[in-house]
Amino acid sequence: MKPQLLVDFIKFIRNNFKTVENPEITIEVNPKTYRYEDFKILKDWGVNRVSIGNQSFLEKNLLSLGRDHKPTDTIKTVEDCLKSGINNINLDLIYCIQGQTLKDLEKDLEIYTSLPITHISGYMLTAYEDTPLGVLVKNGSYNLPDEETSSKMFEFIDNYLESKGFKRYELSNWAKEGYECKHNLFYWTDVNFLGIGISAWSYVENLRFGNTKNINEYFDLVENGIKPIKFKEYLTQDKKREELIFLSLRLKSGVDLSLINDKDIVKKLVKEGFGEIKNNRFSLLPKGLMVLNEIAIKLF
Repeated sequence: MKPQLLVDFIKFIRNNFKTVENPEITIEVNPKTYRYEDFKILKDWGVNRVSIGNQSFLEKNLLSLGRDHKPTDTIKTVEDCLKSGINNINLDLIYCIQGQTLKDLEKDLEIYTSLPITHISGYMLTAYEDTPLGVLVKNGSYNLPDEETSSKMFEFIDNYLESKGFKRYELSNWAKEGYECKHNLFYWTDVNFLGIGISAWSYVENLRFGNTKNINEYFDLVENGIKPIKFKEYLTQDKKREELIFLSLRLKSGVDLSLINDKDIVKKLVKEGFGEIKNNRFSLLPKGLMVLNEIAIKLF
C-alpha cells in the first residue's frame, strides 16, 4: 500500500470516530517495502510504531523460509524508521527452521539485540495443513525440529532476551520496559476490539465475529451495503471463563486463581515444574508454555 492510502485511512478514522489521545498506531512492513520518505509521511500523521517482518538475519534461514530480502534490507529499514522519528520498532523472529541450531539462534539474537529496537516477536515455525509448508512437511521435504529441540530453543530465546533487557510479557512477545504492544495486550485481556477489512476479526460485548476471506465476495457485499461477516460466536459465561483462562495463560502475569475450580491440578502442575503461583495468579514456566493447550484444557 502506498503511504498516502494509509494516511487517508487514518484521517477517515479521526474524522468519524472518537479515539484516545495519542493512540498507538502500528504499521507492519516487509524489509524492502518502505524507506525514509514513506515513514516520514506516516510519522507526520501519527504512526508511532513499526513492525518489520524480518524473520532472521541469517541468509540460509531466509532462503529456507522463501524470503526475498537480505539482512541489510532490514537494517536499512530500521535506520530509516529512526531517521523519520519513529523509535518504537518491532522485529519478527522465526525459530525452529529446518537445519537451525542453537548456535544459529544465538547469532541471530546477537544481531537483534544489537539494534536500537524496542520489541521482538518470536514465533515458532508451524506447518499448518493446506499451506505450502504443511504439504512439504507432510511429504518429508521439509523437516521441523522435534519437541525437545523446540522447547530448548524457546528457553534459550527467553533467557537470552531477558538478559538483554527484553522482558517476555506474552507467549511470543518480548519488550523493553514501557514498550509492550497495546493491541497485543488487548487480544489476551478481554478488551473489545474492532477489526476492519477482509478476514478481519472483532470482539464486541461477548460477540466474536469474522469477515469473509474471499476478496471478491468482500467487495460485492460492502458495495451493496451488506456487512461482510461470515462467522459469529456469542460467548456464554462458561465459554468466556474458559477462554479467559486460555488467553491469560499466554501472559507472563498468568491467570487469576479464582477462575480455576480445581486448585489441586494447579498444585500438581507447580510441583511438576510447569508453572508457578505469585500474587494469587498461576503462570506458566517455559516447560508449561510448550504444552499450553493441554494445560488449559485441564484447568477448564
